[in-house]
Amino acid sequence: MAAGIAAARVSEGWRSLVSFSSAGTAAFDGMKAASNAIRVLAEAGVDISGHRARMLTKEMVDEADLVVVMTDEHRAEALELAPGSLEKVMALGELDSARKNPDIADPIGGDEDDYRRTRDEIAGLVSRLFDHLAEIFGIAK
Repeated sequence: MAAGIAAARVSEGWRSLVSFSSAGTAAFDGMKAASNAIRVLAEAGVDISGHRARMLTKEMVDEADLVVVMTDEHRAEALELAPGSLEKVMALGELDSARKNPDIADPIGGDEDDYRRTRDEIAGLVSRLFDHLAEIFGIAK
């Protein structure tokens, strides 16, 4: 959901500078996005109907400039794959300093309202992500 929202909201001027991809730590390669995720993102004008899951690999972490995870557990798993990547792995929720816990709850198995809450939480953090990208990579907004 996060990669779909970020890709849909990236400004035209940034499209040649940044790209977003998704990989999971407990995904089955080739699985479609959850139908609830597809529906609630479509409500917000984001199409992830073509999304297919893939497992996170060491090579993906190594090649990325920034790896944004949804939970501290995901961070630990990414760092286990690529131990030298501490500086470039961050939790999306860390961008909100008012949060006590940076984890984004996984709505899997929940109803559409659970997915809407997660969508809205992620969407609220995406603009902060763009601010963060501008800062760390020196990209003009």
